[in-house]
Amino acid sequence: MNKNNILGSEKIMDILKKILNNPELTEKIRLKCDIELYPELQDLYDEDGHITWNIEGKAFGADGSGGEFVLLSDGTIGFNSSEGETGRIAENMKELFSLLINCPCFFDFLMPDIYADKALLKKYVDKIEKEYREEFNDITDYDWDEIKKEIAKELDLSVDDNIAENTLMKFYEIATKEPQYQATYHEDDGTLTPLESLISRPMGEWIRKKIGE
Repeated sequence: MNKNNILGSEKIMDILKKILNNPELTEKIRLKCDIELYPELQDLYDEDGHITWNIEGKAFGADGSGGEFVLLSDGTIGFNSSEGETGRIAENMKELFSLLINCPCFFDFLMPDIYADKALLKKYVDKIEKEYREEFNDITDYDWDEIKKEIAKELDLSVDDNIAENTLMKFYEIATKEPQYQATYHEDDGTLTPLESLISRPMGEWIRKKIGE
C-alpha cells in the first residue's frame, strides 16, 4: 500500500501526534475513550494471513479487548473487533474522537433496528450513559462530564448535548455507507467466510426492558 495515500491529510496525523505527545491527555483518552494509540501506524492483525479486507488500511490503536482502530486508504476510520466484526465507525479522525468522547461506548449501539426508533434510541442512550457515568466516577479519579469537556477542549472538539440525534446518527450513517468496510476469513481448506459487519446485532427485547418500557 502507498503509505503516502493513507497519510494524505496532515490533520489526521496531527491529532494522533498531539495525543501521543501529551501523556496526561493520552491517559484521559485511554480511560474515557478506551483507545490506546500505537507509537506509529502498523499492519493489521490478520491471524497469520487468514484475514483479508476489501479496503486497505493501517492500524493506529487498540481498545482494551484487542480490537483495532484502522485508518483506511479512503481516509475514513474502520474498526476490527476482537470478536471478528468489521466496519467503519467515523468519517475521519476528528469524527472518530468526537464519537469516542461523546458516546458512552459505541459497542452498545451496534443494533441497526434501534436507529429507526428515535424515541427509543434517546431513552437507551440516557440509560446507558447514566450507567457509564456512575461506574466511571466510582472507579476513577475523574468526573465523567468534566473529562469529556477537558478532552474535547484539548482536541478542539465540541461536547454533544444530544448524542442520539447527532453523534450516533453520524455513526450509523458512516457504518452503513457503501461500499462497506468488510473482512473475509480464509480457511486452511481454501473456504472463504465473510466476517460479521459491525452494525449487525439483533436489538432484542432486553433493550426495552432495560429502559423500563
